[in-house]
Amino acid sequence: MTTEQTEQTEHKVDTTQSVETNVKTPSEYNNNSVRKAGRTLLVKSASNHTIDPIIFDYLEGLITRSETKSTNTYFLTFDNVSNAAKAFNKFRIDSTIRVKFSYYRIFFTIDGLTESTDYNQVKKEFIEYVDKKTDSSVLYCKFYRKNNKFIGCGDFTIDTLTGMNTLLAKNSSNKEYSFGSFKGIFYRYNGKRLSPSE
Repeated sequence: MTTEQTEQTEHKVDTTQSVETNVKTPSEYNNNSVRKAGRTLLVKSASNHTIDPIIFDYLEGLITRSETKSTNTYFLTFDNVSNAAKAFNKFRIDSTIRVKFSYYRIFFTIDGLTESTDYNQVKKEFIEYVDKKTDSSVLYCKFYRKNNKFIGCGDFTIDTLTGMNTLLAKNSSNKEYSFGSFKGIFYRYNGKRLSPSE
């Protein structure tokens, strides 16, 4: 997995998605960046020591764990945001471990947008479509504009690798999508795909 495929943050958690009150909120952290909590965590050692994977055995709601042996890094996916946030807060107090939320960014095209399109309504329908198809959550989404007009593409961030792979698999019917009067194609995000001058 490359850094292009993930956006990660180390410090604050936006726990607005029904996270229990015993989980820290963003105001309890003193750094400036606040990001939404997702279902996937990236966990690694704060030094070059090996993490004993037994520490993951009793995490509530952990559904998958994968290890990158060369970097002693683990990706942990949970059944819901609340359990991911609890694990995040548990690891944050351990000075021997670094923890981040792992996000997966996807580029998309979209046909059917006009000047009269209700941006908020289409964005809501698009997010609902992706959430349902992937069993994941869209954390951020934007439709690109130029000179205040839609240009037929955008990007979004999803909270599980499985969700991203569901949309991008070459042999999948999910790579091309349609809902209502809109249709398009999902692509692996490439930061060079669109520059501000284009």
